[in-house]
Amino acid sequence: MIGGPFFLITAPLIAAAATFLVRRWAAVSALLAVLACLGLAAWALWAPVSEPQAFFGRVVVLHDGDRIGIALLFAVTSALFLGVWRSSPRWSYYPIVLLALAALAAALTIRPPLNEFYPSFVYSALFMGIAIALTVFPLQGGRPGVTHGVMRFMTLTMLSLPALLLADWVLAQSAQSPDSPGLEQGTIVLVALGFTFLLAMFPFHTWVPAVSRGAPPLSAAFALTVFLGAALVLLLDVLNENRLFASDERTLELLRSAALLMAGLGAAVAWTQTDFGRLLGYGAIGDMGAILFAVGMSSSAGAAAAFFMIGIRAISIGLMAMGMTLARERLGDDSFAALTGAAWRLPWASIAIIAGGLSLAGLPPFAGFAGRWGLLQEASQSYPGAAVVLLASGASVAIGVLRGLRVMLRPPSESASAPERERRSETALIIAAVAVCLFVGLFPGVLAPLAREFVAAYSFAAR
Repeated sequence: MIGGPFFLITAPLIAAAATFLVRRWAAVSALLAVLACLGLAAWALWAPVSEPQAFFGRVVVLHDGDRIGIALLFAVTSALFLGVWRSSPRWSYYPIVLLALAALAAALTIRPPLNEFYPSFVYSALFMGIAIALTVFPLQGGRPGVTHGVMRFMTLTMLSLPALLLADWVLAQSAQSPDSPGLEQGTIVLVALGFTFLLAMFPFHTWVPAVSRGAPPLSAAFALTVFLGAALVLLLDVLNENRLFASDERTLELLRSAALLMAGLGAAVAWTQTDFGRLLGYGAIGDMGAILFAVGMSSSAGAAAAFFMIGIRAISIGLMAMGMTLARERLGDDSFAALTGAAWRLPWASIAIIAGGLSLAGLPPFAGFAGRWGLLQEASQSYPGAAVVLLASGASVAIGVLRGLRVMLRPPSESASAPERERRSETALIIAAVAVCLFVGLFPGVLAPLAREFVAAYSFAAR
């Protein structure tokens, strides 16, 4: 039991307890959290954990796609922990986030009872609900009351649970009555509704810009990368394990339509923003639309593009959030007006914001270019109109970032007080993150082996 996939659930729980016990020593607590996540990411990638395990009549199994997805979630969280450590979080941050990671790992690994006759996702939905409840605490950031963004996040994502649980029940009835097309259609509609809430699809996206504007930036980055990343992998699992969905072209057409609405929203709104918080939110919505469209194409090239964008999304959003954290600490806000002259006052924070934003937009030579370029090449052949919308979505984010850069490059006013410059540790983290962003952008082939393994794990995208 200890050496199998169940370890990916129990180990974060143990690490959460350890960080709680040493909560008085922030550096030790942060180091434990970072090392635990890095170790679990390596474990998921390289340890022999493919053998299913029985646990109280349930199956704990780690498929290849889930293995890569879980490794990515742990690796991203370890990087976020490094950034959070420098922003003086409350002691509860590390244990609560580790508990949320354990719930997300359970959602992707725990399967229904051993004698089940259809591929159920009931336990995945329940554990996603636990992860949602736990993610609320870092988003709130220890402040009294609940921000509007956090309330929207909790309400809209929790609404996915009744739809998914009811869809699982209807799927069971459909498996017993395979000649009932009404049950199949009902299952498709309920699953679509559940993931519309869970993945913040239009029109239930409103929590994303609200959270990116009001919550601590690195906590918002956790929700936008780790939580939504796990939800994306769960969607891929549901499509792959239930042939009812992947074999029905209406399901994929519905997914592509929803994706284009999200990309179109990003194209229409992102460039008009006057603060980097909401710009990050609408950029993340447009990026999620691009990922979902890649999945909806149901092709090997689309799945490969989705893999690159899921992984690189974390680099882009994390880098941008790191710079926004320093800007809010030193200048009080991340609005364009507050960041006037920031390139001279906080140069490294400014570099982080701009590099992360341009990567999120998919511009070369940053990391986000590889996935976006592959998606545009594939989409332009079969969906030229969609390719235009996807291109406009990235261009809108880039215009918004460049508008902010123009303000940041202005000389600061003489009356503006000089903020505390970035510490050496903060500068080192930003330099390392920018270097990774540029390296992946210039040499995306380093991720090709994982991309091929990821695509091979999802047979519905094999054509």
